[in-house]
Amino acid sequence: MEIFNILENSNLIEVLILLYHSKYLTLIALTTIAIYFWLFRSSKHVYLVDFICFRASNSYRTPISSIIEHAELSEDFGTGGFLTKVLERSGIGNECYVPSSIPVLPVDLSLNSTMAELEMVIFSTVSDLFTKHKLNPRSIDVLITNCSLVCPVPSLATMIINKFGLRSNVMSYNLSGMGCSAGLLSVSLAKDLLRVHKNSTVLVLSMESVSSNPYKGKVKSMLLANCLFRMGGVAILLSNKTNYKHIAKYELQHLTRTHLGSKDTAYKCVFQEADEEGCIGVSLSRSILQVASEAMKTNMSTFAAFVLPYSEIIKYGLSLTWKMFWPPARKRDTYIPDFRKAFDHFCVHAGGKAVIDAIKESLKLKDRDVEASKMTLYRFGNTSSSSIWYSLSYLEAQGRVRKGDMIWQLGFGSGFKCNSAVWKCISKVKLENCCSNVWSEFIHQYPIEVPDVIDH
Repeated sequence: MEIFNILENSNLIEVLILLYHSKYLTLIALTTIAIYFWLFRSSKHVYLVDFICFRASNSYRTPISSIIEHAELSEDFGTGGFLTKVLERSGIGNECYVPSSIPVLPVDLSLNSTMAELEMVIFSTVSDLFTKHKLNPRSIDVLITNCSLVCPVPSLATMIINKFGLRSNVMSYNLSGMGCSAGLLSVSLAKDLLRVHKNSTVLVLSMESVSSNPYKGKVKSMLLANCLFRMGGVAILLSNKTNYKHIAKYELQHLTRTHLGSKDTAYKCVFQEADEEGCIGVSLSRSILQVASEAMKTNMSTFAAFVLPYSEIIKYGLSLTWKMFWPPARKRDTYIPDFRKAFDHFCVHAGGKAVIDAIKESLKLKDRDVEASKMTLYRFGNTSSSSIWYSLSYLEAQGRVRKGDMIWQLGFGSGFKCNSAVWKCISKVKLENCCSNVWSEFIHQYPIEVPDVIDH
């Protein structure tokens, strides 16, 4: 109580003099320093240190002609003509990768073939990421994996822990059934965990298994998945440590999630089920583009206010108000904000040519804005949750990403979900250090003009 009596009976000058010579000075200084480090040094930022996309060896390259020939020769597929028509117009080229268990007669649906694909994608990408940054696996505090169609026991996260020797107290999470938007869902989970756990590092592994669920029936809506999906994956390193700020590529600005699962149409538009003959596959509904558009509009209405300049927000608000109070204006379309004023680059989910074209039209984007997504679809196919990372890798390899640039990643997935992540480039992306970039060996060949009908 002595210090309080002194402070109560003294003026400000006397208090400062007393504190200067007081035995309490050390305590006050230490307390101030502790508060400073707690409030300011424990970063609330989420840094994207780096990411590496999977690229298979050329032995897994499967051109369209091989897929068509396999469908025609296989007794399990009786709709070769339909597959040919879809593949030729899918926007997918002849350089994509398929697991070795698929283009064989008969198709190998064993658990061993599925696990071989998982291990190849997971172990190679994680190993490359650790090697590039000379990272000790035991420095990983949180591990998150996502794969929709495969949920083995032990989990994918446990496979990584066992392979690389992660710590016994590592926090591990394995997400399944979340569809093509699961990559950003994993980032969202990482962001929430980093808010709670200070000075932590998160490893995210996002992929989909092609060999686990090839459809062997004749229902066209379920055969589409056989045409679109290809092998791929990505390993992502996130952290809130301040010492990563100077080496990280990006910083997370916003992440918005939208889920329309309460509506039956959205819930059923991407659905795993068995046909009348008992063949299991994933059905893609005709309404998927309409549902995706609705999900995107809902998602944009949530996060647009955080990213758009005031001029665009005002124009959009006036458009809505005008339609509300003046009946003749209701026949006009609502003003679509110019998102190019908020973002320098767009990474749209490469789910298919129709999906990319629909988003381009809805957002009034230019060909260059969706170039990364179209090239990703052409070169690697639909790699599900990792496709937006192949697109970002493309932009890096082209040398287009500059410090200060804003990137919008837009993912769609079953449920139906639409997720958006906004990243800000906080360092110079050095092309000479892009040897680990999945595009590096052939980026000089791109962009190319993708024909309406792919030659095979």
